[in-house]
Amino acid sequence: MIYAGVDIGGTNIKIGLVDGEGNILTDNSIKTNAGRPHSEILDDIVADIRRLCDNAGVDFHEVDGIGLGIPGIVDQRTGTVSYCANLGWRDIPVTHLIEVISGKHAEAANDANCAAWGEYMYGSCRGMRNVILITLGTGVGSGIILDGKMFGGIATAGGEAGHMIIVKDGLQCNCGLKGCWERYASATALVEQTKAAIEAHPYSLMAEIARRNGKITARTAFAALEKGDAEAKKVVDRYIDYVVTGLINLGNIFHPNAFVIGGGVSNEGAPLIAPLEDKLNAGLIASAHNPRVRVLQASLGNKAGLMGAAALVMEKRD
Repeated sequence: MIYAGVDIGGTNIKIGLVDGEGNILTDNSIKTNAGRPHSEILDDIVADIRRLCDNAGVDFHEVDGIGLGIPGIVDQRTGTVSYCANLGWRDIPVTHLIEVISGKHAEAANDANCAAWGEYMYGSCRGMRNVILITLGTGVGSGIILDGKMFGGIATAGGEAGHMIIVKDGLQCNCGLKGCWERYASATALVEQTKAAIEAHPYSLMAEIARRNGKITARTAFAALEKGDAEAKKVVDRYIDYVVTGLINLGNIFHPNAFVIGGGVSNEGAPLIAPLEDKLNAGLIASAHNPRVRVLQASLGNKAGLMGAAALVMEKRD
């Protein structure tokens, strides 16, 4: 069987053809051009799936279904997007519309849930029954797998760990709340923290690296840390503490087999992952008497979402 997996983002849409073993036969990325009518975006998705089939020598009739990962609140039972700020979608029956356009069965879920499902099925936590994916990117995304099933709460509107409050009356978040984990642990937050440290220490190696590169990124503090910059170490240590605060909260609630860290910041690898695992387990209640919780780097990169979306429809069609 062949399935189409679609990962819809605010800027780009990643689309791939995936076989029943989770192998990507071919994939592509198209521009979202958010702000235009949803019908145009959905038409483009189906048209690109057809193009991928042509390029791979696959008959479109062989595609057994289309899975979609969509940012925002997605009711998996009905395939309706209740709310998606990035696309301006409200109450859009996405799977129904895709089925009408393509003639294929369709399934949809939140994009972070799809990424978690992809890592669970084919990635770094394959074989584990309880895992939580955390993406450290523009925001903090999360996907929760409990006892081998995707957790979403009522109408699959839950699992938004990035918006748990870790600082009462803290920094204003775009969601309307204050003190959200996202405002302290995202790549965006790390850039803000690095910028503040550079302004306070303009002659640090960290500041020099930023000037040399012409910008401050989430990589800047880690790059300076590699060269022994003491100010960069303070930034990285503080950032890791923010990330681990959220992990400890989730760990004490769920105690999963592992947290899987994705998103751009996860590319730092061991300097991020190793201290996260140590600090997490030191902070968990009764940690000496319970199994150690692993912290793993996501292995599927930006393909996790489309692979998880394809796996959604595989599961329904099997």
